[in-house]
Amino acid sequence: MQILDMDPIFFDPELAIYHPRQNELMQDDIHEYEHFKNVVATFYNYAADLKPEVMRLHKHFSKLQEKHLVCFKIEQRIKRLEQTIIVNADFCFLVVASYVDLFPDQDLQNVRVVADLPYYHTPNKQDISKLRITLKQFVRDWSEEGKPERDQSYGPIIKAMNKYLPLQKEKKSVLVPGCGLGRLVYELAHQGYIAQGNEFSYFMLLGSHFIMNLCNQKGQHTIHPFLNNFCNKQNEEDIFQAIKVPDVCPRETITENHQLSIVAGEFLQVYRNEKYFKFWDSIVTCFFIDTANNILEYIDTIHEILKPGGIWINFGPLEYHYASSFTDLSVELTWEELLKYVSLKFEIIEKHQMKSTYNYCPNDMKKLEYDCYFFVCRNQI
Repeated sequence: MQILDMDPIFFDPELAIYHPRQNELMQDDIHEYEHFKNVVATFYNYAADLKPEVMRLHKHFSKLQEKHLVCFKIEQRIKRLEQTIIVNADFCFLVVASYVDLFPDQDLQNVRVVADLPYYHTPNKQDISKLRITLKQFVRDWSEEGKPERDQSYGPIIKAMNKYLPLQKEKKSVLVPGCGLGRLVYELAHQGYIAQGNEFSYFMLLGSHFIMNLCNQKGQHTIHPFLNNFCNKQNEEDIFQAIKVPDVCPRETITENHQLSIVAGEFLQVYRNEKYFKFWDSIVTCFFIDTANNILEYIDTIHEILKPGGIWINFGPLEYHYASSFTDLSVELTWEELLKYVSLKFEIIEKHQMKSTYNYCPNDMKKLEYDCYFFVCRNQI
């Protein structure tokens, strides 16, 4: 992909809605600014950060004896890997192209293709892993291949919304904290709810903005999200599987009659605020509540910001995100303990256990499946 031949819309500074010049937090906090800049740099660096993978593969297979190479052609595999890395790098660049001014010392006029971009130094190597996860999240949220997984979790939630908060002449509001790339928010808004998503990760925020505001048609982009893992593959095609995104185009399906928004920030910091007290008709949490340092604070806040009689729908496991940390607070409760606390503030009107995967490759020999809790609660006064 020639950089100079790209649609100018990708470079439009007006579409860089998370840019530091529009963000007071980044303007006041140098650490937040540097974090955001590192995230953008990680998108730019995709091809460079994958080069060690190519070198590792070449180094290890070069040590094989000739007789070991009769069943596969390693040079062809490496060439194919290099080609698909470039495809992913082009996509990653488009997601953040409008933020190029964060690196004023680099001149894109002298760069012909994305793969030749200069390396934008970022000290946080964890961001490389987060970008790879984000690419898989595009599969889950915005591809035809991700539909079976969406049906496992989003399906019961949407069904419960229609049952307990049916659409009437007066539209009902729904908040989706931890909305990721925004597909569930989109689905609820498309049905007619006043839907707001909330997300903390800049990787997810940049990705959802790209899909919802910069994609012009269904299947516009191709990614190869499974390149970084060669384990438990049934055949080579599984490694290089091409995924078309998005499977629906929000710019074509969301009209001025729909109400959809996404708010950046940490859930408690944004919504534990008097202006949201008794504000929402419903709150939906999907694979979210276990991201808390203290899950009880999440429950308290949901109780406070729901209207009396409002509906809380939850789906997910208890994979406490800070459980392995010795420095961060991590309150880890069992489901039994959690539901006892929930019942102090809510009327539990429905609860089930449902199986669900999350961000898995459909053809992998190894699959992680959660036995999730799905419950519907009504907020008590």
